[in-house]
Amino acid sequence: MKKILFFVIAIQLLIFLTIFFRTENLSLLSYINNSFIYGGILMFFGAWIFVVRTGVFDIFTASMRKAFKLKSTLDDDEMRPPSEALGFSSAPLLISGTITLLLMAICLAIYSL
Repeated sequence: MKKILFFVIAIQLLIFLTIFFRTENLSLLSYINNSFIYGGILMFFGAWIFVVRTGVFDIFTASMRKAFKLKSTLDDDEMRPPSEALGFSSAPLLISGTITLLLMAICLAIYSL
């Protein structure tokens, strides 16, 4: 929980630094725009890691190894499947992306009033 909280705070600081360095005025609209970008990127990479870790691409990788076995010099035991190559969880990215997008939605509701 502390890791996710630290990650969310770091993303919020990154959002504010982006607003200041892009010479935009600090407004609710600039926060909404930047948090949408950062939240979307976090959700995209979190979903991508989740899909790869579930083993969807393992079948594709194994079939490509069989199809191109004549050209390959590595044995099947030497190459790990993509699901085992990623050693970290997608949960921190997905949770922090969701929190960032929820904060953006709250700010958007306030902005639209």
